[in-house]
Amino acid sequence: MAIFGYLTLAFKVWMFVDALRRRVPFFWYLVLTFPFGEVIYFAAVKARDFGVRPGAPEEERKPSPVVRLERVAEESPSFHNRTQLAWALMEEKQPERAQHYFELALTTHPGDREALFGLGLSKLEQEDYAAAIATLTELVDESFSYEDYDAALGLVEALYQDGQKEGAFELLERIVRTSHRIEHLVALARYQMRAERRDEARVTLERAIEDFEAQSEFLRRRNGAVATEARQMLRALTEEHEE
Repeated sequence: MAIFGYLTLAFKVWMFVDALRRRVPFFWYLVLTFPFGEVIYFAAVKARDFGVRPGAPEEERKPSPVVRLERVAEESPSFHNRTQLAWALMEEKQPERAQHYFELALTTHPGDREALFGLGLSKLEQEDYAAAIATLTELVDESFSYEDYDAALGLVEALYQDGQKEGAFELLERIVRTSHRIEHLVALARYQMRAERRDEARVTLERAIEDFEAQSEFLRRRNGAVATEARQMLRALTEEHEE
């Protein structure tokens, strides 16, 4: 079981590194944080490198869940049905249509956090960074830790892609200070690596590992995978420096 765990973690790290090199949309970084997200990423993105076309032939595929959700939203255009459809469209890589339904949801529930979050992500996926920043800033100002800081991390990505890198790093450091969690230190290190700030990334990863080792046994069990990822990233930076 231990070997399987290490292999699974190594595969996840490989997919994260691949995502960084490809500069994939922010949505994929969220997918990679989910259980088995690395498998989804591999099937949808990485497999293309090997000439693999995921899924059955078009005529054998079942209708997309979006079709059913569209029918439900048309018959009963409630806030819930519209947001469900919008999130499904995001999963189907249709952020422009998703934006439309998030905006419709906000007409009946102005300021709703879920709809604002989805709207911000849909704009981010369309590379409308200024609009994404405006939407996500509204949400983050109201609820900084919304969705386990995912809204704030979405704003970080929007700022970074918009060229406001210092603002992105300031927000990341605020997340780290507020959450006191090593996964956010590792997230900071990833951005530092993207920005070629390798010395800073090394210091951040060393801090993450030090914080992990100072945690209780219960927290170490919970954060073991993140700490292992931090050690692997640090090892990669060290080997790169030695070369």
